[in-house]
Amino acid sequence: MRRPLSVLLATLFLLAGSLVLTSTASAATLGATTTCSNSVDDTPGLGLICQTTILNTITATGGWAQVIVRECHGAAGDPQAACRTTTSNLTTPVTRVTQCNSSINGGGGTLRCSVKVTNQLINLRGGSTAATVDQCVGSGGGITVGCDPFPATTTGAAITQCNGSANGGTLVGLRCTASGSEPASQRVTINQCNGSANGGGALVICSTSVTSLALATAPPLPTIPATATDPVAMPVVPDSDSNVLELVGLFILTIGVCAWSMRSIRSR
Repeated sequence: MRRPLSVLLATLFLLAGSLVLTSTASAATLGATTTCSNSVDDTPGLGLICQTTILNTITATGGWAQVIVRECHGAAGDPQAACRTTTSNLTTPVTRVTQCNSSINGGGGTLRCSVKVTNQLINLRGGSTAATVDQCVGSGGGITVGCDPFPATTTGAAITQCNGSANGGTLVGLRCTASGSEPASQRVTINQCNGSANGGGALVICSTSVTSLALATAPPLPTIPATATDPVAMPVVPDSDSNVLELVGLFILTIGVCAWSMRSIRSR
């Protein structure tokens, strides 16, 4: 008689935990300005991952884009404890990515963030130029051997990352890389991993890659998967508020099932 009740209560507590984890796991926004996990996770010993992939199609009159953001939160040693992959087709190219800034400042944190941009330039003149970089300035307590390029202090750079980060002593690692070319017609500005992981004992691995391709015609966009591809990802929903309401409803339903089961057990 006690075993079914204990099983039900254990299930209820597990569900409650998953509700909390689900409601706090994702903060990404997808648009012309795409963001992921800024000013979050400052409790000591946490880990954060943001992986942003952008396919821009740029034309003389505008263009469009496909954006995929994989975001994970967890402990420093297990940052993939809770992940979400969000995808979207946009009716305008992405011009700015801002992520992983002013985050993981509680000490002993791990920060792994990346941006990969592919610009398809359709019948545009001017081509592309090497992407300018500003990174690893005032970071790592002066230990910047993992930064490439370095020194890199271009004002108004296309890629600004890992500045004022990974300070506080006992540095585990600071590896920041930036490469690629930006279109002359429309710049994509990357701003990530700045002012982060400053509590000491940090590991920071951040990278940006920008590729620009001159094409005569625009190829079709790849098909967006119907569900998140991450093994531990949570379902992708269009509105976070509706997600919370659905979870609350599921929680209430579970309580009702437990109450009904308890009455059935007592009546035996």
